[in-house]
Amino acid sequence: MNDETKRKIFDIFGKIFLLCHRMEYIADKELKKDNLTARQWLLIATIEKLFEYPPAINEVADKLSTSHQNVKQIANQLEKKGFIIIERDENDKRILRLKVTEKNRRYWDSRAEEHEKFILSLFNSLEEEEIHRFHTLVNKLSENIDKFYEKAKEM
Repeated sequence: MNDETKRKIFDIFGKIFLLCHRMEYIADKELKKDNLTARQWLLIATIEKLFEYPPAINEVADKLSTSHQNVKQIANQLEKKGFIIIERDENDKRILRLKVTEKNRRYWDSRAEEHEKFILSLFNSLEEEEIHRFHTLVNKLSENIDKFYEKAKEM
């Protein structure tokens, strides 16, 4: 690997971190009018999109690469707002499960067009072909980083 390629890798690494923070900042501003945050949105999206059942807090924490306590704190905020319900597992009362509410579904349904327009606008500088290529590359990078994440959890 030549020096220019190495420099580009370090540049990409830094920009990914910066983009994550900026996207969270922008999403926080967008969701603020509804008294929600990007992290709350991500928790709801994780529950709805990555699970076919009400997941346990620790399952969501693992998907989000964060702590049980962090997920519980965000879940408590969302429960107060009526977006999710935190309930004890029927078979193991130590386990808390997260379930989205009808209010949550109504909210996202009512904002779907607005949120789609917002998200698409973040990518409007890319051509369709670039989006397809970027999607492929992000998935490839994600698979590799997932391997490092699994190893890190074992440490």
